[in-house]
Amino acid sequence: MRTAIRTAMASDWFVRFAGRGRSTGADQVLDRQVAAALEYARLRRLPPLETMEPDDARAFAEANLGPTEFPPVPMAEVIDTEVGHDRIPTRIYVPHGAGKNWLVWFHGGGGVIGSIAGADPTVRYLADKTKCTIASVGYRLGPEDKHPAAIDDATEAWEALVARAPADAKIAVGGDSFGGFLTAHVDHHTRQPGQRRPDLQVMFYPLVDLTLTSPSIDRYGDGYLLTKAMMHYFRDHYLSPDDDQEAGSPWYWTDVKGSAPAIVVTAGFDPLVDEGNAWANRLAEAGVPVRHHCYEPLIHGFLSLAGVVKSAHAAVDEVCAEIVELLA
Repeated sequence: MRTAIRTAMASDWFVRFAGRGRSTGADQVLDRQVAAALEYARLRRLPPLETMEPDDARAFAEANLGPTEFPPVPMAEVIDTEVGHDRIPTRIYVPHGAGKNWLVWFHGGGGVIGSIAGADPTVRYLADKTKCTIASVGYRLGPEDKHPAAIDDATEAWEALVARAPADAKIAVGGDSFGGFLTAHVDHHTRQPGQRRPDLQVMFYPLVDLTLTSPSIDRYGDGYLLTKAMMHYFRDHYLSPDDDQEAGSPWYWTDVKGSAPAIVVTAGFDPLVDEGNAWANRLAEAGVPVRHHCYEPLIHGFLSLAGVVKSAHAAVDEVCAEIVELLA
């Protein structure tokens, strides 16, 4: 499947033919390979995740994302372990030629799907390109473990992992989508006295507002893989009915001064693009050093397309180069 899809997506003829239905209006700006991938997904008539039970959604997502992800990069060492008092599953990737710096990584999935195994190709690639040792954290998911279980796991894993990293290492925290949400919470947690602060936070198309009221959620809420219906499905499984959506949202924090330097990555056709862009601006206005990249032709989740979409691959490479630069 991977070989067939990679071959097809490398063919200009296939890309033009498959993406011909996404070439007018706003979609003229959409990356042509992304347009082809969206049309391919539409023609396959894959069932929406929000129609599935969470266990089925998790299995389905992992089975159907793999062919478009980065090919797995060999590592010098991969260590499966558990960290913290609650024995949080964690996989540590040590790339060939590893430097001393670390990155603690949280996968995406709306707090309901996603896993260490599902994030494996992306994390291997990030480790290889940055030469950071990366600890990929398997936090608890809803609806089995509701908010704030994922946040509790993320902060506990951070504390355990920074104690394990070399004393002279610089340590970044990062994640994609819901992993960006957890990244913000870890950074916020470490502003307490006595906590080891991140040297850098890396957020790919982050969720920062659980109220789901950003205008782009309606603007791009259908037809770009992540849908408005899917986002509500994730939130309904992650939160309990009586949870305060604003209290759990980084966007509603009254003060973000003193946050760690940040790389904030957004995508132009993402339902979360407005809140991601606004979050980058808010950090910058608070005096936080921010590198903000909005990749206009791309969609939410482009990390999982970067094995076949050239512009997504280039975007990831650009971010990796900045991680290296800012941790140098």
